[in-house]
Amino acid sequence: MKKTTLFIVLLVLTTTSFAADRNIVKAMSTTFADIAESVGPSVVTITSERTMTSHPAFNGMQIPPQFEEFFAPFGNRDSQENRSYKTSSLGSGIIISNDGYIVTNNHVIEDADDIKVHLLDERVLDAELIGTDPKTDIALIKVDATKLTPIELGDSDKIRVGEWVLAIGSPFSDNLSNTITQGIVSAKGRTSVGLIDYENFIQTDAAINPGNSGGALVDLDGKLIGVNTAIASKTGGSQGIGFSIPVNMMIRIIEDLKDDGSVTRAWIGVMIQKIDTEMAKTLGMSDTRGALVQKVVDDSPADKAGLKMGDVIITFDGKSVHNSSDLRIMVSANRPGEKKKLEILRNGKKERYTIKLGVLPEKELVSNILEEDNNEFQVSTITNDLVKKYNLEDIKAGVVVTKVVMGSDAWKKNVRPGNIVIKVGEDIKSLVEINDKNDYQDTMMKFKEGDSILYLMKRGEDSFFVALEIKE
Repeated sequence: MKKTTLFIVLLVLTTTSFAADRNIVKAMSTTFADIAESVGPSVVTITSERTMTSHPAFNGMQIPPQFEEFFAPFGNRDSQENRSYKTSSLGSGIIISNDGYIVTNNHVIEDADDIKVHLLDERVLDAELIGTDPKTDIALIKVDATKLTPIELGDSDKIRVGEWVLAIGSPFSDNLSNTITQGIVSAKGRTSVGLIDYENFIQTDAAINPGNSGGALVDLDGKLIGVNTAIASKTGGSQGIGFSIPVNMMIRIIEDLKDDGSVTRAWIGVMIQKIDTEMAKTLGMSDTRGALVQKVVDDSPADKAGLKMGDVIITFDGKSVHNSSDLRIMVSANRPGEKKKLEILRNGKKERYTIKLGVLPEKELVSNILEEDNNEFQVSTITNDLVKKYNLEDIKAGVVVTKVVMGSDAWKKNVRPGNIVIKVGEDIKSLVEINDKNDYQDTMMKFKEGDSILYLMKRGEDSFFVALEIKE
């Protein structure tokens, strides 16, 4: 009797648990459907046409319009004329205002002669290009229409890894417009992907395919958190790694595009580099967080504020700087003329500075020059032959790198023949000037196997730090 009672209880509990789980799934399904219904009208399909030229003298090679003038002097082969033809591209876009402004990717409409927007209600409208920013792959277009449904903007800074998201766009064909896929936020702050100059991607495993570019990534409130931009794929189709531009970055860009048709970025006037484990040791740091200043541009905001070569910027505007790419994104998100507080590490001590942001020059000077790693190399006193070989006419002191073992730590850290070693030390505080090879050898004799050494090197006009461990 007791066994029968126990079985009945377990059966009731199991049935109740199953029903509860089913209700949870139904609720989630309803949430997805509600989002699709509310956000769908805000996401459009974009088709564009561009003119390409095939030049007979170059075996039919396609020539984009901006290069036609360059190829013109070469003439035509076999008296054939250049052949112009139209190509089309497909992408997606996001309505951000009820008066017709639409955000998409720059690569969707780049060099387009004609841009058309296909709305969910089947209207097809001509679009005007307002402005583009290739450095972030953002473009702003506008259509002449009313009764549009703008998407609600979210806050990409608040989205967390692991949260569910939905991607909406037109993969492969306009016949597949407003396709909705779901996934999670796989990662935030993805940099060094190699797609655009300013990378701070949200990574998602929601299925994104060609044609989704410029479409929406939304959270479970139906708010825009990202602009879908690219995928990492060996097949050309979705393999679970998609990248989206954060909406907070997008907002800053479209404000400038709407006002001026282009983007003006802030600048502090430093060249920066990544900090690796060996570098951290020489700087007296417990971890690799921060951006190492390898050069301060004369008369720049950083120079006026008092920053120096060898400083490590650890916070900007109250936010932690994780690496050099992080600082670059932080600075560019602000406007020239604004004043921001910096916290730096100098000789092992924290110091605070206020800096007035300048305007980024056309030739960008904020860069991440060294992202790699290396160690075994040979140096020589600077001779007349080496001056000619490496164009060292203006170098008055130091030793020149003449050989680097390929694949070594030094090679991986971008040390190359022709680099000049100008200072060496066990850390940033003990750097010793190197005038010739005797100075270099005397200094190196103070170190032993396993020690980390900090080198200050020069390549052309640029100085940079390299931290290496003495190997056996």
